[in-house]
Order: sequence, then structure tokens, then C-alpha cells
Amino acid sequence: MRELDKNTGEAANPPLHRFHRGHLGRVLERLLQRQTRGDRQDYNLLELEQLWRLAAQHDPAIGLHLFAEFTPQDLHVLAYLCLYCPDVRGAMQCWADYAVLASDMDSLKLVRDGDLLGAQLCIDAPAGLTRYVTEHYCVMALTQMRRGTGRAVVPVRACFSHPRPAYHEQYRPWFGDNLAFDCAHSCLYYDQATLDLPLSSRHAGMEELLRSELDRRLAQRLQLSGWSGKVAATMRESLARGVVPSLENQAEALYQSPRTLRRRLEEQGLTFRQLLDQVRAELEQQLEFLGESRARMASQLGYGDLAAYLHARKRWQRR
Repeated sequence: MRELDKNTGEAANPPLHRFHRGHLGRVLERLLQRQTRGDRQDYNLLELEQLWRLAAQHDPAIGLHLFAEFTPQDLHVLAYLCLYCPDVRGAMQCWADYAVLASDMDSLKLVRDGDLLGAQLCIDAPAGLTRYVTEHYCVMALTQMRRGTGRAVVPVRACFSHPRPAYHEQYRPWFGDNLAFDCAHSCLYYDQATLDLPLSSRHAGMEELLRSELDRRLAQRLQLSGWSGKVAATMRESLARGVVPSLENQAEALYQSPRTLRRRLEEQGLTFRQLLDQVRAELEQQLEFLGESRARMASQLGYGDLAAYLHARKRWQRR
């Protein structure tokens, strides 16, 4: 049972307050030629499902084809990290280690089946969205493996939890002939020879640098548990929509009264302003990594001018 706010009696953690972080939603909107804020990062489950369904009206197999629309600027930092790993096995381990940073709705774990190693993908979303996202992630992983190895990598066995689609023949160039649908889990299995393939783009220094950054992000997310984590998520979503987070609009988003939400944060030793500073500082580091200008970062972090942003960041750095 979801927790209810004592003042409003409404659900405190609606299921749509989960997001995909990165450029997936933006690429879908670009494909659909829809107007959008160019700096938007997070899309919730409902928004993504609507975008995928619209795209599928033009291309039923859009889940298999969307990654071809990604530019280098659209890739999540995790996609680059995997290319810096020494081999395919290392890239798969990186994906499993940091998948949670890319999305609230999916996770990946590595499973053994005899001599085979499988990448088991779990998508916590409506069935229609699950199929599209599963196809997209699997094609993305194989594309990056093929780029990194220079080989036409194909899994030994491919299992999918969704029913066989009408366009299933388009699966074979990606996943081979050993296909199964309506399985308990979606999982791509690889043999030892494939796992040992070296990546031509491997770079120990870059791998260490990016792992360090992603480990920092993981630690920060773990610190924001309970209500602070919920509020941080809605803050990120508000900033992505160009809305400056306030105690009032964040309380409304979480079906709380402002007074109750303030008390819940104080119980975790945080004020609303401290949490907003932390979220902005985290987003700032991501934007810096992407090479955004100071002026653009100020806008994306919800500041009306550059001077206000530069003044605020001095406060973050003192914490």
C-alpha cells in the first residue's frame, strides 16, 4: 500500500514519478518532429509511452530502429564508458553496475547458464513500453559491441519476455536465429569467445575516470533515500521542464502539503534549499561533462541570469 499524506489523503508516491534520464525522449520527439526544449533530460513513464506509441504508428519496429537516430551527443555517458572497457565482458559488467543511473524503470544483471553469460534486462513499465525499451536497449548494446570489436557480434541465444511481434523477422540480423518469446525474462546470452573479444577503443585511463564519476553519482543517489530521494527526483523533472522547484510546487507534485514535506525533509536533516542546491550541483557536473557553456547551464538549472547562477554555485562549493 502506498503511503498517504495525512493532510491530503492522496497517494504520496505516484507510479509515474519514475524517469528515464538522458536523451531517449528527445530523440523520439526529434523523430516525430515535435517541438521540445532542447535541454530537457528526464521523461516520465507516461510521456515515454506516448512518444513510443506515436513513433510506432509510423514504424511498428521503432524499438529496433531508434538507436540509428542517436548522434554522439545523444549517448549517455555509460555508452562511452563501455567502449573504454578492455573487452566485451568488461563492457557488460559496466552496464550492469551503472544501469540505474540511466533510468528509474530498468535494471540489468549478469546471469550464468553453463558456459554462457547473459545480460538479463528488467523493465518496470507497462507492457507496451517494455517491448519498445527492451528492443532499443538490446540493439544499443549490440551496436556498441560491434563498434568496439569491429565484429558482427550476435548473441548465442536471445530470450524476450514480450510476445513475438509481427515484425519478428527483423530480429534475426541483430539477435540471430536462436530466438524465444514469452519468456520469464529478457536476456541476451554470449559465449566465452565473444566475451573475450577486445575493444579497439579500450582506454584504462578514461575507464577509471568515468567509473570514478559514476561511482560518485551512485553514492549521491544512495544518500538521497526516502523522502529526500523522492523530492530530488521531482526537482530534476521540474528543472527538465523549465520550472524552478519551490516547496509549494514540489509538495503538490508529491501530493503533500508544504508543511508536511518540509517536516519530512527536516527528519532527514535537510532543508528544502539544501536539497535543491545538491540537485543543482549534481546536474551542473553532468552539464559540465557534456561541455555546456556557463550561460546554458544557468538556464537549465533554473536561473534567470548568469550572475545569479555564479553566486549560487559559490554556496554549493562551500558545503
